[in-house]
Amino acid sequence: MTDVNIELFNRTSPERKIELIKNLTQAELSGVSETTLLRITKEAGRRNPGTRNCELYIHPDRRTGNRWNSEVEGIRLNKGKLYVMAYIQLDHTDCEKTMPSDDFFREGEYRGAVIRNDRYGNPQTNYYVYDVKDKAEVLRAVCLEYVHIKYKSKLNR
Repeated sequence: MTDVNIELFNRTSPERKIELIKNLTQAELSGVSETTLLRITKEAGRRNPGTRNCELYIHPDRRTGNRWNSEVEGIRLNKGKLYVMAYIQLDHTDCEKTMPSDDFFREGEYRGAVIRNDRYGNPQTNYYVYDVKDKAEVLRAVCLEYVHIKYKSKLNR
């Protein structure tokens, strides 16, 4: 079994890293630690001016979601805490939601809700669910985005 937390930062070629990430199983992907996500966000994310906060946006071609009504846009580091940024499609409107990464990547499925008012002012609850497979694919997208940003000059030869 491959340890992504070590292999991702080893001195191997970017093509080899991409191949390794694409061939990881769901169990291996769920082994990505919060320390690894923190390092990925710090090294490849865009820093907000005047702060230590940074954001790692996933390229639209590599974004994954729950195959229903939601898509993860990236990872945000804000005041030392990691958050997952998601784009959610509702019945008549769309919204963006930020949730703590430790809640999102917790074992089991993640169930989120968005409460919006309808045209009469009544609150309507809309749900989105990420199962274990969906969360593994999100981690795969984050790792691939890290390699594509970090080794951009070596990949475009």
